[in-house]
Amino acid sequence: MALQKVKAKGEKAKRWMNRLFVLAIFVFLTAGLVRTIFFPKDINEYENRYAEKMPAFSVSGYMDGSFQDGVDMSLMDQVHLAQPMKGLYHQAKNRYLLGVLEGVTKLAELNKNRYTSFEGVCLYGDGNIVSWTRSLSKEQEALDRKIAALNGTFAKHPELAFYTYYIQKDTDLNFETGEQSGMSDYLMQRLDLPEGQKKVYSVNSFSDFAEKFYQTDTHWNHIGSYEGYCQLYDFLGCEGERLRPTGEARLVSDAFSGVKASTVGADSIFTEPFFAFPYAFPPMTVTINGASAADYGNQSAFLAGTAEIPITYGNFYGGDNGETVLTTGTQGRGNLLVIGESFDNAVLKLLASHYDTLYSVDLRYYQHSMGKEFDLSSYTKEHGISTVLLIGNLDYFVQDTFDPEV
Repeated sequence: MALQKVKAKGEKAKRWMNRLFVLAIFVFLTAGLVRTIFFPKDINEYENRYAEKMPAFSVSGYMDGSFQDGVDMSLMDQVHLAQPMKGLYHQAKNRYLLGVLEGVTKLAELNKNRYTSFEGVCLYGDGNIVSWTRSLSKEQEALDRKIAALNGTFAKHPELAFYTYYIQKDTDLNFETGEQSGMSDYLMQRLDLPEGQKKVYSVNSFSDFAEKFYQTDTHWNHIGSYEGYCQLYDFLGCEGERLRPTGEARLVSDAFSGVKASTVGADSIFTEPFFAFPYAFPPMTVTINGASAADYGNQSAFLAGTAEIPITYGNFYGGDNGETVLTTGTQGRGNLLVIGESFDNAVLKLLASHYDTLYSVDLRYYQHSMGKEFDLSSYTKEHGISTVLLIGNLDYFVQDTFDPEV
């Protein structure tokens, strides 16, 4: 009898514990829903981006599923503990990857003339994180769309002199076979521009790539970007003497790790020295997204050893802004519009040295940063621009985001 009473009390306590657990879950979810709807946070601090917020309901959004997707994304950003849980997941994943990558790195050291790939990381040569070569057959449809879009813009604006500059990188060359993908040639041959207004920054071998690009980052290094500037100086017919480094390349950091490494959580394994050339830039005023700025990038501070921010490609040369305006204060040299992506960051100040004003537009961010859509006609008329440089790598020339006109 006493045993039955004990069991009954135990069962009752268990039922109350289950109810309390369900109630706690309900309160937790309700609190998350209330926060999501009425008190949403603006920033996802863990992922360093704007946090998703509850979308406005619409019948069309509900019917096509975009409303439900927006609710899911907002809950993932706004619910309590969502970010710490993401952090724990990525920490556990990165610990696993680091152990794997150490083994992959040792394997790559034994096979430097072959691609070594595992868990999203592809290695070639002496610690270079590289991308797989992409084929013309897979990119041809996107290239054809871009060719049609650009040719339409060229025909619509005979008053503008367009120059296209395609930057080859690891996606354009098979390092094992030495075979070019042919994508840059395919593009350039079909653009309706004079031959003198089309140019390719060529990568002809792995040794060529390794000398001019970072091991851990997607961009060209100080050697590659300066060579690109020299080519652009001739290509655009810039006025004034070409800028030359005022000294030997300087070591800015001996532990630089770029976005290729950080994307796969391997920035503690893959590091490299970050070198940069010093230049004597002419005085410039800088405006970023419509607001006055002290400078574009932090080249002087890093070279002087006074920078108080981490070394990254963007922190050194300047970041991807909707609009960057560099004005030298001269007259009679004309204005240049550069429509590009992050590759041009390293050459903007160099090119600006030869113009009255250089306008740089990154179409990925222009509307958000400037509060309006980019309009090529009105923009070039407003700023007295007659020369437009379209500059980027393969991704720039296959994405419609970078079309100068919608």
